Amino acid sequence: MGRVRVVDADSHVEEPLEAWEHLDPRYEARKPFPLTAENRPFLCNLNAFWYIDGRVYPKPVGQGATVYGTPLTQARAARKAFSLGSQGLTDVQARLADMDKAGEDVQVIFPTVFLEPLTEDAAFEAALMASYNTWMAEVCKQRPDRLKWAAVMPLRTMPRAIEELRRARELGAVAAALYGTVGEALLDLPDLDPFYAEAEQLGLPLCVHTGWSHPGITRSFTSLYGSLVAGFTLPVLMGFFALLGGGVLDRFPRLRLAFLEAGVEWVPYVVQRMDHYFHSERANGRPIPRRTASEYLRECEIYFTCEAEERHLPQVLAFVGEGRVMISADMPHAEARGGAVGEIQERTDLSERQKALILGENASRFYRI
Repeated sequence: MGRVRVVDADSHVEEPLEAWEHLDPRYEARKPFPLTAENRPFLCNLNAFWYIDGRVYPKPVGQGATVYGTPLTQARAARKAFSLGSQGLTDVQARLADMDKAGEDVQVIFPTVFLEPLTEDAAFEAALMASYNTWMAEVCKQRPDRLKWAAVMPLRTMPRAIEELRRARELGAVAAALYGTVGEALLDLPDLDPFYAEAEQLGLPLCVHTGWSHPGITRSFTSLYGSLVAGFTLPVLMGFFALLGGGVLDRFPRLRLAFLEAGVEWVPYVVQRMDHYFHSERANGRPIPRRTASEYLRECEIYFTCEAEERHLPQVLAFVGEGRVMISADMPHAEARGGAVGEIQERTDLSERQKALILGENASRFYRI
């Protein structure tokens, strides 16, 4: 295939200490700091944690297990194929070199540490997110042609969330990062409508990312295997239902939405289930959205990221539309596939046009970059 401008629609930063440099001084005494423990076998090299308000994150063992690669004093950080400077974006040139190796021209970078709620204090959470957003803006300004970023949003403090959305836009964010639930509340919560109205007005896309956003679901798992398969992924499906099935797109039809890092093979199943119950609930006279999930999918700007190895990708493209799927390399996470771009390029079950769309054109259109 000819040269394609490759846009990685979803990669990450493993947050370093610098991410908290802009924290509101009122929270100085509560600023997160890393704790490093002896690397015992049951920790599986996950032996460093952020200490926040008397708790540690991530929690690799026990009920409510979570896992990610920050802080960078973890033993496994040094074992990755990416340097610490690349992982934490403290060395932008190192990240650019890794992107070159992976065949990527542009990355859209999402946070890691916010994959789970870090505090019960909504105001403190908003301050942490604001510090991160300011820091990310500074980092990406070093190479704005290649490094783009999504701002994380404090949805539990609605006036603050709207202010942060506006500020993030001014700082250069190309999207707002959400998770599938706000605690145990769905994304069709009426309190969120002013935020959606502002996002629609600003034209800033909303990206629903995998994460342990629902405490009840997270607590259901004691193994990282179960936590990753279900606890990490199910909230995205819940977010998809809420935004389409909860009437959000009826109220804000010009929203641009993407659902990230859950793959794309789940979409036909969930859409068909939603369509099935739409018709049965309408027959019973119960409140439902104005359109079926299939109609929203066809008529609204809804995108997804795929994994390069998804076996049924051609069939899913036929279902959702080949113009709605983007590549995600997930650099520098443990799941990062340095060859994701090459894997798509080498597939024999995709047309050259489909490859060009997945590898760059769709993400360029969605993020408007």
